[in-house]
Amino acid sequence: MDFFETQERYRRQEMRGWIMFLVRVVIVGGVLWIGWLWGHAEQTSLQAEADLVIYENNQRIDTLTTQVQDLERIIAENNAKKKTSDLIGGNQAELRAIITKQIARGVTPEQIMSSLKSLGEPINCREVARHDVAVATPLYAGPESKLELFSGGLNLFVEGQAGKKSERETPWFNPSSPVRIRHAFLNGQKIIEGVLPLETIIPAEEWVLKLNYINADLRGYVTAIVSSCVLR
Repeated sequence: MDFFETQERYRRQEMRGWIMFLVRVVIVGGVLWIGWLWGHAEQTSLQAEADLVIYENNQRIDTLTTQVQDLERIIAENNAKKKTSDLIGGNQAELRAIITKQIARGVTPEQIMSSLKSLGEPINCREVARHDVAVATPLYAGPESKLELFSGGLNLFVEGQAGKKSERETPWFNPSSPVRIRHAFLNGQKIIEGVLPLETIIPAEEWVLKLNYINADLRGYVTAIVSSCVLR
Protein backbone atom coordinates (compact mmCIF):
# COMPACT_ATOMS: atom_id res chain seq x y z
CA MET A 1 0.00 0.00 0.00
CA ASP A 2 1.54 3.25 -1.07
CA PHE A 3 1.26 6.67 0.47
CA PHE A 4 -1.67 7.85 -1.65
CA GLU A 5 -3.83 4.85 -0.87
CA THR A 6 -3.13 5.30 2.84
CA GLN A 7 -4.03 8.98 2.62
CA GLU A 8 -7.24 8.17 0.73
CA ARG A 9 -8.25 5.61 3.34
CA TYR A 10 -7.75 8.07 6.22
CA ARG A 11 -9.66 10.71 4.34
CA ARG A 12 -12.60 8.35 3.84
CA GLN A 13 -12.53 7.44 7.52
CA GLU A 14 -12.50 11.11 8.40
CA MET A 15 -15.44 11.77 6.06
CA ARG A 16 -17.37 8.88 7.57
CA GLY A 17 -16.66 10.29 11.00
CA TRP A 18 -17.98 13.72 10.01
CA ILE A 19 -21.04 12.20 8.36
CA MET A 20 -21.79 10.13 11.45
CA PHE A 21 -21.36 13.23 13.61
CA LEU A 22 -23.74 15.21 11.43
CA VAL A 23 -26.22 12.36 11.45
CA ARG A 24 -26.07 12.24 15.26
CA VAL A 25 -26.52 16.02 15.43
CA VAL A 26 -29.53 15.84 13.10
CA ILE A 27 -31.04 12.95 15.09
CA VAL A 28 -30.49 14.71 18.44
CA GLY A 29 -31.81 17.99 17.01
CA GLY A 30 -34.86 16.25 15.56
CA VAL A 31 -35.56 14.51 18.87
CA LEU A 32 -35.26 17.81 20.74
CA TRP A 33 -37.47 19.58 18.21
CA ILE A 34 -40.11 16.86 18.38
CA GLY A 35 -39.93 16.96 22.17
CA TRP A 36 -40.35 20.73 22.15
CA LEU A 37 -43.36 20.46 19.82
CA TRP A 38 -44.89 17.81 22.04
CA GLY A 39 -44.27 19.83 25.19
CA HIS A 40 -45.62 23.00 23.58
CA ALA A 41 -48.74 21.15 22.45
CA GLU A 42 -49.21 19.72 25.94
CA GLN A 43 -48.71 23.15 27.50
CA THR A 44 -51.16 24.73 25.05
CA SER A 45 -53.70 22.01 25.81
CA LEU A 46 -53.27 22.46 29.57
CA GLN A 47 -53.52 26.24 29.22
CA ALA A 48 -56.69 25.90 27.16
CA GLU A 49 -58.20 23.57 29.75
CA ALA A 50 -57.21 25.96 32.55
CA ASP A 51 -58.71 28.93 30.66
CA LEU A 52 -61.90 26.94 30.12
CA VAL A 53 -62.12 26.09 33.81
CA ILE A 54 -61.50 29.74 34.77
CA TYR A 55 -64.15 30.91 32.28
CA GLU A 56 -66.70 28.40 33.57
CA ASN A 57 -65.92 29.40 37.17
CA ASN A 58 -66.32 33.08 36.29
CA GLN A 59 -69.63 32.29 34.63
CA ARG A 60 -70.77 30.45 37.76
CA ILE A 61 -69.60 33.34 39.94
CA ASP A 62 -71.49 35.85 37.78
CA THR A 63 -74.60 33.69 37.89
CA LEU A 64 -74.35 33.27 41.66
CA THR A 65 -73.70 36.99 42.11
CA THR A 66 -76.80 37.79 40.08
CA GLN A 67 -78.84 35.30 42.10
CA VAL A 68 -77.55 36.76 45.36
CA GLN A 69 -78.43 40.28 44.21
CA ASP A 70 -81.89 39.11 43.16
CA LEU A 71 -82.38 37.42 46.54
CA GLU A 72 -81.18 40.52 48.37
CA ARG A 73 -83.59 42.64 46.34
CA ILE A 74 -86.47 40.24 47.04
CA ILE A 75 -85.63 40.22 50.76
CA ALA A 76 -85.42 44.02 50.79
CA GLU A 77 -88.75 44.30 48.95
CA ASN A 78 -90.38 41.82 51.33
CA ASN A 79 -89.02 43.70 54.35
CA ALA A 80 -90.22 46.97 52.85
CA LYS A 81 -93.68 45.48 52.17
CA LYS A 82 -93.84 44.21 55.76
CA LYS A 83 -92.82 47.58 57.18
CA THR A 84 -95.27 49.36 54.89
CA SER A 85 -98.01 46.95 55.88
CA ASP A 86 -97.22 47.48 59.55
CA LEU A 87 -97.15 51.24 59.07
CA ILE A 88 -100.40 51.43 57.15
CA GLY A 89 -102.07 48.77 59.23
CA GLY A 90 -101.25 50.48 62.52
CA ASN A 91 -101.55 54.13 61.48
CA GLN A 92 -103.72 54.04 58.37
CA ALA A 93 -106.08 56.79 59.50
CA GLU A 94 -103.21 59.05 60.56
CA LEU A 95 -101.34 58.46 57.33
CA ARG A 96 -104.43 59.21 55.25
CA ALA A 97 -105.06 62.35 57.27
CA ILE A 98 -101.52 63.60 56.62
CA ILE A 99 -101.79 62.94 52.89
CA THR A 100 -105.28 64.51 52.74
CA LYS A 101 -104.04 67.61 54.53
CA GLN A 102 -101.10 67.99 52.12
CA ILE A 103 -103.34 67.60 49.07
CA ALA A 104 -105.79 70.12 50.56
CA ARG A 105 -102.92 72.59 50.84
CA GLY A 106 -102.32 72.30 47.11
CA VAL A 107 -99.64 69.60 47.10
CA THR A 108 -100.17 67.32 44.11
CA PRO A 109 -99.96 63.51 44.34
CA GLU A 110 -96.96 63.69 42.01
CA GLN A 111 -95.16 65.95 44.49
CA ILE A 112 -95.95 63.55 47.34
CA MET A 113 -94.58 60.62 45.33
CA SER A 114 -91.55 62.70 44.43
CA SER A 115 -90.90 63.46 48.10
CA LEU A 116 -91.23 59.78 49.01
CA LYS A 117 -88.74 58.84 46.31
CA SER A 118 -86.24 61.38 47.65
CA LEU A 119 -86.04 59.74 51.08
CA GLY A 120 -83.19 57.42 50.05
CA GLU A 121 -79.51 58.23 50.31
CA PRO A 122 -77.92 59.25 46.97
CA ILE A 123 -74.93 57.05 46.02
CA ASN A 124 -72.74 56.53 42.94
CA CYS A 125 -73.03 60.21 42.02
CA ARG A 126 -71.57 61.48 38.74
CA GLU A 127 -71.29 65.18 37.96
CA VAL A 128 -73.18 66.04 34.76
CA ALA A 129 -73.23 69.85 34.79
CA ARG A 130 -71.66 72.84 36.53
CA HIS A 131 -72.88 76.40 35.95
CA ASP A 132 -72.51 79.82 37.56
CA VAL A 133 -75.90 81.46 38.20
CA ALA A 134 -76.37 85.14 39.04
CA VAL A 135 -78.27 85.82 42.26
CA ALA A 136 -81.29 88.02 41.69
CA THR A 137 -81.79 90.79 44.26
CA PRO A 138 -84.34 93.61 44.65
CA LEU A 139 -81.86 95.76 42.68
CA TYR A 140 -80.88 93.20 40.02
CA ALA A 141 -82.86 90.54 38.19
CA GLY A 142 -81.13 89.75 34.91
CA PRO A 143 -81.47 86.69 32.66
CA GLU A 144 -78.34 85.21 34.26
CA SER A 145 -80.43 84.50 37.38
CA LYS A 146 -82.27 81.73 35.51
CA LEU A 147 -80.72 78.46 34.38
CA GLU A 148 -82.34 75.95 32.03
CA LEU A 149 -81.06 72.36 32.08
CA PHE A 150 -81.91 69.17 30.18
CA SER A 151 -83.73 70.97 27.36
CA GLY A 152 -86.10 72.68 29.76
CA GLY A 153 -86.69 69.64 31.96
CA LEU A 154 -85.23 71.50 34.94
CA ASN A 155 -85.19 75.27 35.50
CA LEU A 156 -83.43 77.07 38.36
CA PHE A 157 -83.96 80.57 39.70
CA VAL A 158 -81.80 82.01 42.51
CA GLU A 159 -82.76 84.96 44.70
CA GLY A 160 -80.86 86.67 47.50
CA GLN A 161 -80.44 89.87 49.45
CA ALA A 162 -78.61 92.79 47.92
CA GLY A 163 -75.08 93.51 49.08
CA LYS A 164 -73.76 96.90 50.13
CA LYS A 165 -72.32 97.59 46.66
CA SER A 166 -75.29 96.38 44.65
CA GLU A 167 -76.07 97.98 41.32
CA ARG A 168 -78.98 97.66 38.96
CA GLU A 169 -76.80 96.57 36.04
CA THR A 170 -74.61 93.99 37.79
CA PRO A 171 -75.39 91.27 40.38
CA TRP A 172 -74.06 91.65 43.90
CA PHE A 173 -75.64 89.77 46.78
CA ASN A 174 -74.82 89.28 50.43
CA PRO A 175 -73.32 85.76 50.72
CA SER A 176 -73.81 85.69 54.50
CA SER A 177 -77.58 86.04 54.10
CA PRO A 178 -79.95 83.25 53.04
CA VAL A 179 -80.71 82.65 49.39
CA ARG A 180 -83.87 81.22 47.90
CA ILE A 181 -83.59 78.72 45.04
CA ARG A 182 -86.65 77.64 43.08
CA HIS A 183 -86.51 74.45 41.01
CA ALA A 184 -89.18 73.94 38.36
CA PHE A 185 -89.34 70.48 36.84
CA LEU A 186 -91.73 68.08 35.17
CA ASN A 187 -93.63 66.98 38.27
CA GLY A 188 -93.86 70.38 39.94
CA GLN A 189 -91.41 72.59 41.78
CA LYS A 190 -89.17 72.55 44.83
CA ILE A 191 -87.94 75.56 46.79
CA ILE A 192 -85.03 75.58 49.22
CA GLU A 193 -83.75 78.41 51.38
CA GLY A 194 -80.68 78.91 53.53
CA VAL A 195 -77.13 80.14 53.70
CA LEU A 196 -74.68 78.69 51.19
CA PRO A 197 -73.61 75.96 50.72
CA LEU A 198 -76.96 74.29 50.07
CA GLU A 199 -77.86 70.84 48.83
CA THR A 200 -81.03 69.19 47.58
CA ILE A 201 -82.13 66.25 45.44
CA ILE A 202 -84.81 65.94 42.78
CA PRO A 203 -86.00 62.37 42.16
CA ALA A 204 -86.71 60.79 38.78
CA GLU A 205 -87.88 57.28 37.93
CA GLU A 206 -84.77 55.18 38.63
CA TRP A 207 -82.28 57.88 39.66
CA VAL A 208 -82.09 61.30 41.28
CA LEU A 209 -80.44 64.62 40.56
CA LYS A 210 -78.29 65.92 43.38
CA LEU A 211 -77.78 69.69 43.32
CA ASN A 212 -75.10 71.47 45.33
CA TYR A 213 -74.92 75.25 45.55
CA ILE A 214 -71.72 76.98 46.63
CA ASN A 215 -70.22 80.46 46.42
CA ALA A 216 -68.79 81.12 42.98
CA ASP A 217 -65.49 82.79 42.26
CA LEU A 218 -67.40 85.29 40.12
CA ARG A 219 -68.89 88.18 42.10
CA GLY A 220 -72.66 88.02 42.53
CA TYR A 221 -72.93 84.41 41.38
CA VAL A 222 -73.41 80.98 42.93
CA THR A 223 -72.11 77.76 41.37
CA ALA A 224 -74.71 75.06 40.75
CA ILE A 225 -73.23 71.56 40.62
CA VAL A 226 -75.62 68.96 39.17
CA SER A 227 -74.87 65.26 39.72
CA SER A 228 -76.72 62.14 38.63
CA CYS A 229 -77.09 59.56 41.44
CA VAL A 230 -78.95 56.42 42.40
CA LEU A 231 -80.74 55.89 45.69
CA ARG A 232 -79.50 53.41 48.26
